[in-house]
Amino acid sequence: MRLQFIFTGLMLASFQVFIAQETTNDSIKSVKETTITTVTTVKDTIIKVVPETATTTLDKEALRKEEKMLKAKMNREKKALKEAKKLEQEQKDFEKTQNRILSSEKSVSKLKTKISNEEKDLTRNKEKLETKKSKGKLSSTDIEKENIRISKQQIKINNLKADLVKEEDKLSKLRS
Repeated sequence: MRLQFIFTGLMLASFQVFIAQETTNDSIKSVKETTITTVTTVKDTIIKVVPETATTTLDKEALRKEEKMLKAKMNREKKALKEAKKLEQEQKDFEKTQNRILSSEKSVSKLKTKISNEEKDLTRNKEKLETKKSKGKLSSTDIEKENIRISKQQIKINNLKADLVKEEDKLSKLRS
């Protein structure tokens, strides 16, 4: 029973809404008497309502001139937008190269410190080997083991130097 009352109330409300929106012929006639011309710019749309009675050659010519001016303005805006995008992209590229240069400089400095530390370790190990040899505390197998360890350190230093040369080449390419 309640459901029937609800549906009846909804039907009455919807009929009142449809009946209240009556269209008049006057507004339709006024729309038929005018034409709408649109000119689209980059960001917004300009709409002009022009009556059909303004069809004289002077009016048409004025409309054409105005249309040409709007097109020229639109082209200028497009060019300005393209140039702004181009400048923004160039700035981003410049920042990227600067960041790459900074990271490359950091890696070069890290490699240089690493090489210097490894060379210090190598000289210490050589000195230790020499002092132990002079005291006679090492056997021939221990001497060979120390020589192998020293040669491995030298190989490591040579590899680090090769990496340093590569990084310096990268850095010089980035700077140029």
